[in-house]
Amino acid sequence: MLAHQFLRHRSLGAPRGRRGHSIVEVTIAATVLMSVFGAVGVVTQRGARVSEEGISSTTVENAARRAVDRVASELTNCQAASLPLPPASQRAANLIEFQRAEGYAGGNVLLSNERRLLRVASPGDANDGLDNDSDGLVDEGDLVLIPDTSDPDSPNVVLATGVAEMTAGEIAGNSVDDNGNGLIDEPGVSFVWDANGLVVRILVTLQRVGAQGQVYTRTSETTVGIRN
Repeated sequence: MLAHQFLRHRSLGAPRGRRGHSIVEVTIAATVLMSVFGAVGVVTQRGARVSEEGISSTTVENAARRAVDRVASELTNCQAASLPLPPASQRAANLIEFQRAEGYAGGNVLLSNERRLLRVASPGDANDGLDNDSDGLVDEGDLVLIPDTSDPDSPNVVLATGVAEMTAGEIAGNSVDDNGNGLIDEPGVSFVWDANGLVVRILVTLQRVGAQGQVYTRTSETTVGIRN
């Protein structure tokens, strides 16, 4: 009987090293796990940020392209004689007035009333270097079409919002072609008329604010052939 009890107690008394993990071992394991989870979290956040940046960049690029295409469609079939733009130079105009050919009568071209495309200050955000409307953009504007300049009641048509004050990469007022596109101090909506080539060059720069507060700025550009 005593021998049985002695063997039983010996079997319960396992060596100290086999009883389980020590506090130090548990702490080390927890630290390693926390480091792994932290690294995974950083990678996940970084991936989400990159994805968000890609989406925001694509969104503003698409919006700028749509705005340029809309302007180009307006200038299609306009008459060269109706364009008051100066010949092509290093300085772009910030608005354009034109008449469109709308048909023929007796062999003569029927022209529309004068139309105007321009950038105007966004409502609630005066051009004062401040973000007055707290939308994350400073001095943004709207690209506007006035269908009939002779009619004071003609409603403005907003073609795009978030129009930047200057073309992407351009610094206002320094008389330098900062972005290397051949123009000096060009505004966020720019028109250049090449009378020799009968072409109008159009540039539209838009801005959008991403989910993290970043401002994305993109310029879209195209040219339109003009009728004689």
